[in-house]
Amino acid sequence: MKKLLLVGTLLMASSASLSFAAQQGEQQAVPVEVTEVTSETTTITQNLPGRVVAIRTSEVRARVNGILEKRIFTEGQDVKQGQPLFQIDDRVMKANYAAAKADLSNAVAQQKLNKQTLKRYEELLKQGAVSQQEYDTYLAQSQQADARVEQAKAELAKAQISLDYATVEAPISGRIGRALVTEGTLVSETNATHLATIEQLSEVYVDFTRSPTELNKMRDLFSNSDATDSETQSIEILFNDGTPYEHPGHLEFSSLSVDPDTGSVQLRALVKNPDYKLLPGMFVRVKAPVADSQSLLQVPQKAVQMTAQGAMVKVVKEGKLAMQAVELGPMIGTGWVVKKGLSKGDQVIVSNTQFLQPGTPVQILPSTTKPTEPEASHTQQ
Repeated sequence: MKKLLLVGTLLMASSASLSFAAQQGEQQAVPVEVTEVTSETTTITQNLPGRVVAIRTSEVRARVNGILEKRIFTEGQDVKQGQPLFQIDDRVMKANYAAAKADLSNAVAQQKLNKQTLKRYEELLKQGAVSQQEYDTYLAQSQQADARVEQAKAELAKAQISLDYATVEAPISGRIGRALVTEGTLVSETNATHLATIEQLSEVYVDFTRSPTELNKMRDLFSNSDATDSETQSIEILFNDGTPYEHPGHLEFSSLSVDPDTGSVQLRALVKNPDYKLLPGMFVRVKAPVADSQSLLQVPQKAVQMTAQGAMVKVVKEGKLAMQAVELGPMIGTGWVVKKGLSKGDQVIVSNTQFLQPGTPVQILPSTTKPTEPEASHTQQ
C-alpha cells in the first residue's frame, strides 16, 4: 500500500513539473494573414458633389388663344422634333385664314384694274387728252393697290402661322414629361401657357464647383498629361451609393466665372447617357483630380484601427505582433495612403486579431489580400 501511495505522489509531482515548464516556455504562434505595404504611382482625386442637368431643355408653350382639344403624345416617352403634341381648337384660325385669303383676292383684282386704267391714261397723256395731274393721281392709286396686295399677303401669312400654331409641335427631340394642362383648358398666347417640358437626355451635364486655385491645378493636370487616350483625361461619375457610372465624363473649361457669394467656380462635365440612368436633378459624385501623380504607400482599409491615440496598424516584427502608429493621408480605392510610420515592404496584419496583445508570436499564412489598386477616390469631407 505504501508503494502505491509513493508511485501516485511521484506521478503528480511529475505532471505539475511539466505544467510549470509549459507555462514558462514559449507561447504557441497564432496564424495571421498579412499584406505588404505597397507603393503605387497614381493621381490623387477627390469625390465632389455634383448635380445632373439636361443638355437641352425646352418648354412647350401655347402660341395662340383657344381651347385645348386633345393631347397627341404619351407622357414620359421620346418625341421627335416637329412631332405634333397638342391640338388647339382651330376653327377661329381657319376662319381668319379664309378671310385673309379673300382680302388678298380682292386686293389682287383691284391691282389688276388699276394697272389697266393706268395703261389707258398713259396713252391719253401722250395724246394730250388728260392732264399730268390726272395721270399722277391714277399712278398713285395703282401704287396703293400694289401696297394693298403686299399687305394682304402678309395678313394671309399671319393667318397661316396662327393656324399652324393650333397644332403644337415638339421644338426639339428628347424625353417629354407629363402634360401640364388637360383637354378643355383655355390656353393663352398672351400668358404663353406652359403645356409640357422636353429634355434631351442622350447626353447630360454634371455640374460641380471648385475653388479658383483647384481649377488652375486641374487645368495643369489636363494640359500636362502625356497620354494620348482621351479616357485618361476623363472625369469619373459615381452614384451616391458609390457605384461607378459606366460612361466617363469629359470636362469642359469654357464659360467659367467665379460666384461672388461662394468664391467658387462652377465646372461642367459632359456625360453620355444612352440608357437614361442619369436624370436631371439627380445628385451624383464627381471624381476629379486634385494633385499630380506621385508614389504613395498604401495599406488596406481593414488593417487600420482608429484609437484615442490616433491611427494604428498591427505589424509583424521579429515574428511577433507589434502596434505601429501611422499618419494617414486620403483614401485611395479600398485602402489608406500612409504618410508616416511604415515603409515599403512592411508586413501589416489584416486578419481579425483584436484579442491578441503586442508581443504575441504569430505565424504568417498565405495572404489572400490583393495589394491596393491605384484608383484615386479621395472623398471630400
